[in-house]
Formats: sequence, C-alpha cells, structure tokens
Amino acid sequence: MKKTLRPYLIIAVTGLLAFAPVSFMLFALKNDIVALEYPINQFMSQCIRQGELPVWFNTWDMGFPLQSNLTWGIFSSPQLFFNTIFEYNIYTLHIEFIFFVLLSGWSMYYLLQRKLGRDEHLSLLFALCYMLSGFMIGSTQWLLYITAAAFVPLMAAALLSLLRQPGLKTAFQAAVIYLLMFTSVYAAFNIISTYCILFFVGLWIWQNRKERTVLKRLIPFLILTVLFTTLLCFPVIYFTMELLGQLDRGTALASGSSFFNSNYLHPGAISSMLFPFSSTGMRYPNTEGTMLNTYCGLFTFIMLPVAVFQMFRGKKRVSYILLATALIMLLLSFGNFTPLREALNILPGFSYFRNPAIFRYFFIFALILFISSSLDGKKMEDLLSDIRTKYTILLALLVSLIIGFLHAGSFSNINFNAIAALLKGISPSQSLFVAALFQFLMLGLLYLLIRQNKWKMAASLLVAELVINTLVCTPYFSVSRYSPSAVSKIMAVQQGFPVQTNSPAAVAATYTDPNGNLWHNINVYRKEISSNESYKGPLVLKKEGKFNEAGTNGIVFAEKADSTISIQVISQKPGEVKVRVMSAQDNSICLLQNYFKGWKATVDGVTADFVRRDRPGISVAVTAGQHEIIFSYQRQDLQIAFWLIHIFVLIYVLLKIAGLIRKNRIKSSSLSSRY
Repeated sequence: MKKTLRPYLIIAVTGLLAFAPVSFMLFALKNDIVALEYPINQFMSQCIRQGELPVWFNTWDMGFPLQSNLTWGIFSSPQLFFNTIFEYNIYTLHIEFIFFVLLSGWSMYYLLQRKLGRDEHLSLLFALCYMLSGFMIGSTQWLLYITAAAFVPLMAAALLSLLRQPGLKTAFQAAVIYLLMFTSVYAAFNIISTYCILFFVGLWIWQNRKERTVLKRLIPFLILTVLFTTLLCFPVIYFTMELLGQLDRGTALASGSSFFNSNYLHPGAISSMLFPFSSTGMRYPNTEGTMLNTYCGLFTFIMLPVAVFQMFRGKKRVSYILLATALIMLLLSFGNFTPLREALNILPGFSYFRNPAIFRYFFIFALILFISSSLDGKKMEDLLSDIRTKYTILLALLVSLIIGFLHAGSFSNINFNAIAALLKGISPSQSLFVAALFQFLMLGLLYLLIRQNKWKMAASLLVAELVINTLVCTPYFSVSRYSPSAVSKIMAVQQGFPVQTNSPAAVAATYTDPNGNLWHNINVYRKEISSNESYKGPLVLKKEGKFNEAGTNGIVFAEKADSTISIQVISQKPGEVKVRVMSAQDNSICLLQNYFKGWKATVDGVTADFVRRDRPGISVAVTAGQHEIIFSYQRQDLQIAFWLIHIFVLIYVLLKIAGLIRKNRIKSSSLSSRY
C-alpha cells in the first residue's frame, strides 16, 4: 500500500513546491480566476450554506442563471463539493486550485502507469512534466483550464478500460467520468475532447475489425456507454442551449475576425519548450503571454529525439498516430497562421470559441503519450545513457550558449533592485537571456551526472528543473503581490443575504485600489445588485432595456410617479424577493432583475402576469391598497436534473470506494494466509 501511494505523494510534494506562492498562501491568485470564478463560487457557496439552490445569480449583471456548463454551475459535482464542505473564500480558492493541479499529475500518472503499463519511474517523471507544463503555469488564471488537465487523463483511462474490458461497470464509469469532465471544464475542451474520443474509438474499431469476437462483445457496451452518457449529459446540454441563445456571445464567431483569431500560439513561442521563462517577456499582437508557453519539462525535450528514433525502429502504429495527433494539435494552436483552425469550423461547436492556443494542451498531452509509448519497455538508466540523449543535451547546451551570448547585452539593463518593475516590464531579450542561462546550467549539470552514471541524482535534477521553472514564472502568470488576507479585506464579504438599501446605480461593481489595480464584481461579495458595468467575460444576457439608467431607482420601485406610495422590501434572497406595497392608486411594481424563463410573481398569494419582462425589469400590476408581492425564480425541471445528476455521481463514488475497500481486504487476507 505504501509503495502504491509513494508516487502520488511525490507528485503532491512536487506540485506544492512548484506552486509554493499559492499553496503556502504567500500571494493571492490574480486576473480572471479572481474576477470571474471566485465571485461565482463564493456566491454558490453562500447560497448552499443558506439553504438556497444557487440557480439565480442576482448580483451578477443584474441577474444571471447558473444553469449551463459554460462556467461553474450547479451541475459540477466537484464544485458542489468545495462549495458545500468549505465556507468559500480566497483561501478555499487556493486550496481548490492546488487540488486540481495535483489531480492533473495524479491522473496522468494513473493513465501512464496503471492503464498503459509504463515504467513506474518514467511514468512519474512524465506525470510531473505534464503537471508542471507551460500550459498549466500559463493557465493559472482560468480554473476551468486547470480542471481540463485534471479530467482528460481520467477520461482517457476510463475509455481504455471500456475498450479493453467492456462491461456494465466500465460503461457506467466512462459515462460518469465524462459527465464530471463535461460539467467541470471550459466548454472548448469538451468539444475537442469529444471529437478526439469519437476519432480514437472509431480507429480502435477499425484496427480490430477482423476480431469478430472482440467487436461482438465491445459494440453493445459502447452503445450502452453512449446511452448512459446521453442520459446524464442531456439536462446539462438542454439548459446550456436554452441559455446560449440568450447570451451576448451566444452565436458563432466570424472566422475571419480579429476576435476569433485572438489568443493564438505564435510559432516563435515554440522556443519556450526549451526556455520556458522566455514566455514571460514574449510580445506578439492579438495574443496574451499566458498563451505562449509550450514547455513540458527538460526531460520531455531530451527524450523526443530518442522517441522518434524508437518509433521508426519499432514501427508501432500507435506511436505514429500519437505523434501525428501532437503535430496537428500544434498546428491548430497557431490559429490563422495555418488554414487548419478555420477549416475545423465545418464541425459543429468549433466556431463558438476562440483562443486557438487551447490546442497546445492537447499537443502537450499527445506528445507525452507519444514519447512514453515509443519508449515502452525502456528503463531510466538506459534512456539517459543512450548516445542520442547525450547528443541532444549537447545540442541543447550549444543552443542555450548561443542564445545567451546573443542576448547577453540585455543583462546590464536588468535592475534587480526594482523587482516590481522587472516583473511588469521584462523585455523579450531579458527573459530569453535569463532562461538560456538557467537552462545552460541545468543541461551542463545533467550531462555531468549522466557521464558519472548518477541516475537518481539526474532524475532529481530533472524534477528540480521543473519546480524552479514553474516557480519563477508564477509572479508573471499566477500570483499578484497581494496576500490572500489583503484580497479578503478588499472583497469584504457580507454573510447571508441582507436587504439592499442602496440603489443599483449607487453600488460600485469595480473598485480601484490606491495602487491603481482594478477589482471586478465586488458588489457580489457585498450581496448588492449593481447597474454599473464590470468585467463579466461571456456571461452577459442580451439587454432589452436601458441598463445603466434603470438603476437610479431602488431595486424595487413604482413605475408611475406617486409620492404617497410605500414600498418595503421584506426579504431579498437570490431567487426570491418579498415586497409589501401600500398605494393610494393603481400602479406597476418593478423588480430590477433580468427576465429569464422561470421568473414568476404572486400578489397576495395569487399568481400575477407580468406587465413588463425586460432586461432589466420585471413588473406586475397592483390595485390601490396594501399588497404583498413575491417575485420568485422557480425551475422545477432544473432542480430535478440537479438532484438526479449528483445522485448518479454519488452512487459511482460510493461504488468506487466500496470496490477499493473490498480489493484491499482481499489483498490483506491473501498476505496473511501466506504466513
């Protein structure tokens, strides 16, 4: 048992050290993960702890339904777990982030060692290369990217189990893991992964087309898996499509537009495979530095030539397929530098997302699988002592030396006394020089250790190289200079759901601190509805009314001017607002929330029709006198889907735990019977 857990413990310790500023709560995560995902998760947690189902996000853009898989929503079981177990705050966000980083390493090791049967030490090193790849460090501001890296290897492992051992158990397992991935990652990863699954399953069937017995057993369980998956995912797809048509960004993107082609991987950024730190200073038009890191460890880099040689020597078809997949994914990540990305738009789903650099994740994933497949049966010592490995290291040393020499002039301009300025304004030349110098030292030391046959020390050095290269990139891509406690004070979270006293127009949605930094969606933490603009990403409903002007009144107001009217908000929950009205004349009472299917109203317990259903603004008519109005967001179909999905996941988890307990008991009894 201890030996089995040892690799997972090593992965955990390595991940914690590599992301030390986050894991040890030294500095807070930054950018989109704080501006978008943190407020959503914090809101959902508050709802659950107050006994509310978080289906209507009342303080987001004056109301938004959390019913899709376009971001975190009610259908993600992992997210529901974090929101339920913890009182969600900035520290919980850090814990969740680190968990999914570690899960990516664990799941990759599980795939390589347990499902593909690779050497334990090689599997461990490749899993670390995957976990600390340039995609991971560059994507720290998007938690839904990190979760993709965690779930894709698990999905691949489940698919392999199904193809090799078709049965009811593996069919149900594949369906549930696909559901977990489908509800917990950025939608683009789901689209790409689904097409990859279809392609590789089709390829598997084609390769085994002459094995009638194999296919006769496999096909029924493949069909059963599709049925299970469709049953589990259909509610999510239905509610996502219902929302998609109501979003500002809910239509296909024009393929020739600058927006569609934004955030691509520039071909010049391939240098980051050897010099990861150079990505911190890269500047290319219409893309971000976070999209330019293709690093996947020095070990992967030096093993690539050996793997290619073994591929041609062994002529394994799977190696050719994996290498071709990696190269295609790399070309797709270049965006409009090649016609491939635009050509994919003929397939449903691909025209709805931008960020071609997303494909570099699949490049890294396929590349590691290719190398591990080509090197199957090899031991660490054999690979490191291979003459091709030594030549590759020497060539990389020469390249590092040349690059360092060419950019040595930038060293004199580096001011190490002004670290903040260096972090914000490091030049491409400076970042290349630092990266080349560091990799030259690592490569030189690695070569010396190999020459002296110190294999364990060489492996440790390769792990240290991963940790250091990740660590030095975190100030640029991952963390701000604010501590988590400082961020927590800025957010000033209000517990519960108090009645709002300020008008939406008077509530700030963005706060600018004394250092000039913007903090978006702060009204969410104060539980106040705001009509002021903030950074919402794609989660914005199409507007039908005058958004900013509408907020000059209170959250509930009379549409006809009446100085004698009395309006009292009794309670204000996310999906229910109770109002007491005393009016001397007939009027219309308006709640400043975006209308969406599910809103209902009662006047004195009797269902009332809306006289206005805008965005924002939901109005009901009242006669003269005293009335109690209840505006409520009710989606019984959504609640049923919510409970069914999470019950299925819970059943799977319980069955998995029971299976592990039974397996350990059998092992224990077999061991005791020997003595």
